[in-house]
Formats: sequence, C-alpha cells, structure tokens
Amino acid sequence: MDGTTASTPAAAELGPPVFKSLDHVSFPCRDLEEGKKFYMGVLGGKIIVEEPAFILFDINGAHIGIGSVGTTFIEPGNEYPHIGFDCDAETLVHTKAWLAACGIPSTPYWTRAGVETLMFFRDPSGNVIELYCHEGYEDAPNLPRGPAQGHGNAIDIDAIRYDTWHLPGEG
Repeated sequence: MDGTTASTPAAAELGPPVFKSLDHVSFPCRDLEEGKKFYMGVLGGKIIVEEPAFILFDINGAHIGIGSVGTTFIEPGNEYPHIGFDCDAETLVHTKAWLAACGIPSTPYWTRAGVETLMFFRDPSGNVIELYCHEGYEDAPNLPRGPAQGHGNAIDIDAIRYDTWHLPGEG
C-alpha cells in the first residue's frame, strides 16, 4: 500500500501548496525585554502575542517575532537572513535620523542601479533590517553601488553592530 487515502492524494496529484499569506518571520533575541523595547519603541510595533520566550509584533501589517529559546545568531560579515521594509524617500531619511537619535548605527545609503536606495541597520541582537526605497531619493544616482545581489563592498555590514542604545529622552 502506498499510504494514500481519500484525503491524501497520490504524490503525482499534489504539486506545490498554495498558502493564504505569510504569517510571520521570527528572529533570535538575546534579551526579550530589550527586544520588546526596540520593536515597540524604535519600529512602532504593536504586540500581538507575548509569551515567556517569544513576542510577536505587528509592524504596519508585517508580523515579526523574537524568541529567546533555541536560537542562533547571524555571523559577522553576513547580511542574510534579514527582513526588509519598503519605504518612500521621506521615510528613509526620517528613519535614519530616528535611529541616530536612538544611538543605533545604520549604513550609509547605497544603490544597485542608481534609482533605488537601500540602508541597513540591526536590532539589538544583531539581526539585520533593510529599508528599501524603490525610487524618489534625489541623490540615488550618486550613491555607492552594490552588486545585483547582496551589498558587496558598498557598505560595511559589521560597522552597524552595537551593544548599547536608548530611546530619546531616556536617562
């Protein structure tokens, strides 16, 4: 018997699944309270689920989770895995200034084709976050160029690691 039942079609009939949508992406977190402060205070996330070892946030419709059990962290020099947020030029500039006010380093802006503008920063646990502005950043043609995939030599991905940060107005 091949294990097929009326509710389990034969492999030839299956094909790839069709999911409704992406539910969430989760990252390792070194300290859940710090991660909670970052994803709420810096990125404006709203808590959907909070458990002892996991928190799930809604950030403008994207569900991002952080967990503190069974985790591994991104190695130096790597940009993958990362999450990317789409934004306009005004939000790109605003976010860079906001991160600086929080003591969080970000990469210089860079481009691949002179039209789009990209920037990376990290959460406190070292997870990489990308801002991607498809068009509209006035100086995009003059930015450092990266390859079609990855950042290449356009930026130093390790220069944006940090240990301390703060929300503006905190002592």
